[in-house]
Amino acid sequence: MMKNEAGVRIEEMLCQLADATRIDGEIWRAAYTLEDKIAKNILREWIEDLGLEYREDAIGNVYGRLPGTEPGTILTGSHLDTVKNGGKYDGALGVVTGVAALGYLKQSGFVPKHSLEVGGLMEEEGSRFPSGCQGSRAICGTLKEEDLEELSRDGVTLREALVSAGYQTEALKNVKRDDIRAIVELHIEQGPVLESEQKQIGIVDSIVGIVNYELTIQGSQNHAGTTSMPLRHDPVVAAAEFITESTRQMMAQAPSATLTYGAIQVFPGMQNVIADRVNLLIDLRDGSNEELLQDVVLLKRALESIERKGFQTRLRQNDWLESVQMNPNVIRVIERHCEEKHLAYKHMNSGAGHDSMVFGKHFPTAMIFVPSIGGISHNPAEATAVADIQTGFELLCDVLKELSAQTFLSW
Repeated sequence: MMKNEAGVRIEEMLCQLADATRIDGEIWRAAYTLEDKIAKNILREWIEDLGLEYREDAIGNVYGRLPGTEPGTILTGSHLDTVKNGGKYDGALGVVTGVAALGYLKQSGFVPKHSLEVGGLMEEEGSRFPSGCQGSRAICGTLKEEDLEELSRDGVTLREALVSAGYQTEALKNVKRDDIRAIVELHIEQGPVLESEQKQIGIVDSIVGIVNYELTIQGSQNHAGTTSMPLRHDPVVAAAEFITESTRQMMAQAPSATLTYGAIQVFPGMQNVIADRVNLLIDLRDGSNEELLQDVVLLKRALESIERKGFQTRLRQNDWLESVQMNPNVIRVIERHCEEKHLAYKHMNSGAGHDSMVFGKHFPTAMIFVPSIGGISHNPAEATAVADIQTGFELLCDVLKELSAQTFLSW
């Protein structure tokens, strides 16, 4: 194989997929849209040209298969959908690299013991149906009948979208998989760590737990010009103190956590009025459920400091997603091949959610990260170097070959 030959080809395929699914110049492949259908047709052409078996299930997941000699399947791949005005690599890199890997293994004459499959999965991003991961949830059997009534951002139910795209919802029960022995998802890091530490590969140990809160801090609305500073009960100042103190405590005592204040609303929001109240949206993440619980204690401790100053607060939990540990046996296989190939690698947590977060609760699952240039993702400027794509491709080929020969009863 010529130097970076596969990486160059995968980059070309990513460009083709992106250019074919632009809307007004922006990449946006939302679930069950024309762009989604175009992407699947391109994927089918690639899969069949490589001599792999193609199929599509009733939720819209697409597969390329290299049949094995014994029962059981090793699955790789990622999601086909994108965020609005997203990049070429998020999700798609894992799908395209998986297609290239299976094609290369077939052309090299490799016959797996357990079948190898690459999957292009539905709606991980939640850019049309907010709950997200419908494709992986259906594979795990956790997508319920009532989930089909979820309303999209454009006002149709998941059931209606499926039917309009030509899928038979009564066949959804057949999407659940019991044949999967292990899953490896290759993905861009979507962060700056690998690049900044000059690592070629990230081995994901866990996908972080996430808790989302809405916080209201109640103050006393009054005139901005006639109320002296010592007599004010200003919730904006209290919010600023809380943000500063909670961030300081988190950095000092929970270095693996991330704390984000993604939206701040001031009411009534007028220049000449001391605010009545402030609403904040909080995103808190950490690598394990135990760490996340400790982080919440730190957050509430910082909140107590402004309550002692007489401000009323209301902290409402909107969501809690438990962290998911990746499978240590699959991780060891990835690590061993990194060592054999003399790759610079790093064990790390994923700060973003992935389909592997769903899969990891049901199947032995692990993730391989490749670097993101500048740490940029969910952005048209998203990029990964061809050399890093090549490294990910070669590592994935080796990992899939070993996993396809495993006797999983010993795990």
